[in-house]
Amino acid sequence: MVTRVGECNICGGTEFYPAPNNRLSRLRLPPVCRKCGSLERHRIGRKIVTEVRDRQKFSKLNLLQFSNDPIVARGWFPETEVSIYGGKNTIDIQAIDRPDESYGFIVCSHILEHVQDPRLALKELVRILKPDGLMFLAYPSPRTRTVTEDWGYPDTNQHGHYRIFGRDFEAEFKTVIPDAYVVSVQAKDEVTGDDDVVYLVTKDFFWVRRTLATPFTSRLLAIPAETSIAL
Repeated sequence: MVTRVGECNICGGTEFYPAPNNRLSRLRLPPVCRKCGSLERHRIGRKIVTEVRDRQKFSKLNLLQFSNDPIVARGWFPETEVSIYGGKNTIDIQAIDRPDESYGFIVCSHILEHVQDPRLALKELVRILKPDGLMFLAYPSPRTRTVTEDWGYPDTNQHGHYRIFGRDFEAEFKTVIPDAYVVSVQAKDEVTGDDDVVYLVTKDFFWVRRTLATPFTSRLLAIPAETSIAL
């Protein structure tokens, strides 16, 4: 069943249908855009990055994206590399075969829950992030869960997840990636009314200022170890 519940901020679509297994949003609305296939989390991500985006800086940053989630528009960046699990360009996120400081913008959306060691993956992602770069990080389900549940193996009944993250994982950022700023951002999907929490990770305070200036609920969670800013 297709329903008109709003307009997709990614493609302008106005017709939506239930997700697999007839899943509806938390407010019981169909979340999948019929035109572009986006879900709540994709539209929230696009909304946040659009607000944070600096056109001049983005035009000089190369993009590395894990999965094809439409979080960013490809035309924003001069170069794009996409890693698809099981595809021709599969990158092991726990041992990224790329030099230090290789990428200006990284999208890691709903990937960490699929890897055995998310802390090692985070270290690798920050290692390849340029000094003036920015990373968009998202995983389920810090908006709705307080404590992380980690069962230690890829459960086929949980979409191959090793874990479901809670807000408690935010405490790990300071020790796992001590050279980075981390800002949590909570925003709402205009189609379903559901909201979600994502994280922006950077080594450049320029992006922190831009994020904190957005109309969303933002919180600075971690700062580089040598920085004197008080949280």
